[in-house]
Amino acid sequence: MMSSLKGRILASVLVILGAGLWRWAPSQRQSLIAEKPRLLTISDQVFGGSSRVWLESTREGIQFRYALSPDWTHPWAGINMAFGDSAARAMDLRQWDQLEVRARSVPARALRIQLLSDDLRPGKEFRDSIHPIYHVLEYVPDGSVTSFPWAAFSVPSWWRAQNGRTDVQRLELLDRFRAIEFHSGDSPTGNDSALVEISALDLVRPDPRFVWGGRVLLAFGFALLALGFLKKRPRPTVEKGAVVDLVGEPVTMDNPRSRQSAKLVQDLRERFSDPNLSLESFSQAQGMPPRLVASLLKEATLLHFKGALNELRLTEAARLLRESQANISEIAFAVGFQNLSHFGRAFREKFGVSPSEFRAGNPAPAEARLSAKSAVLFYEKCNPGGRHLLQNLEP
Repeated sequence: MMSSLKGRILASVLVILGAGLWRWAPSQRQSLIAEKPRLLTISDQVFGGSSRVWLESTREGIQFRYALSPDWTHPWAGINMAFGDSAARAMDLRQWDQLEVRARSVPARALRIQLLSDDLRPGKEFRDSIHPIYHVLEYVPDGSVTSFPWAAFSVPSWWRAQNGRTDVQRLELLDRFRAIEFHSGDSPTGNDSALVEISALDLVRPDPRFVWGGRVLLAFGFALLALGFLKKRPRPTVEKGAVVDLVGEPVTMDNPRSRQSAKLVQDLRERFSDPNLSLESFSQAQGMPPRLVASLLKEATLLHFKGALNELRLTEAARLLRESQANISEIAFAVGFQNLSHFGRAFREKFGVSPSEFRAGNPAPAEARLSAKSAVLFYEKCNPGGRHLLQNLEP
């Protein structure tokens, strides 16, 4: 028993530890700045505007200054961080959960982040690395760390208009990520300028080593729990309406515990009509602790003390109702019930009909016959020759 308890404790610890490692795995990070991307300045000058942008030197991170000009309808300026043009160099962002950015704009101005990845054009079989698809979001950098899951990015309306596309979000194309852009949003006056500092740009995900370790521990813990349940002998239960042999397995007389159980069952058969019989008084008469008596009776009959006592009383009452002329109250008191209404309720629950209906021969509902047969089988083993009572219950 101790070994089984220790096994369940160990399995529970493994499940809890595995779930914790899986759910709260420490983060794994990859710095995009450390990748030393090729930095390019970009602006509306490619369309004829005159907005400008300057890269500024910094010991760590990336810093640029921009100045928008109203010469273009929607002025913009920023930088492009390219991570390679060959297919072998493309990054798979889907292996990561989110992008974590620490940036500041002085003064505070809206900043767009655009992820560029190889497009798969409608009707084409091959990915296009020359004309990338854009995934965009906009926010105001205030110097704090901000995390963006991939679901926060969407395909911008201007890109869809330029390419005649209806795609709103194509996150599955992030498996061939090429570049990331930071640039200003539209200015109400067209004259905004700001200094942008990007001090951290990281890909973040739960550390796969801890995640898989947690899954392994979780699976191993559940396997141990399942093995423990399989090895544990199932305890039969008595369901309402089921025909069950309430006497249990045949008694093996060379087993001291079985001999004790057999003696208790025999004594209960002889004393069940005592209205004052209780587990305590019965145990005292046996010279045994009540807990031990209850345990031995449960092993022999699959019922608790009171359940076995009621089965004997109710079935004897059914026999007397069919075979004697005594009135119902006399029969109830004769089999050990002290309360007539309690006897009536218990009898109907067991046999599906009231005592008077049972005596009149009214058939019990089909679902109640099984429950009644269960009690009679028990009574038959307690009183050889009681088979005729079971026959009376047949439809």
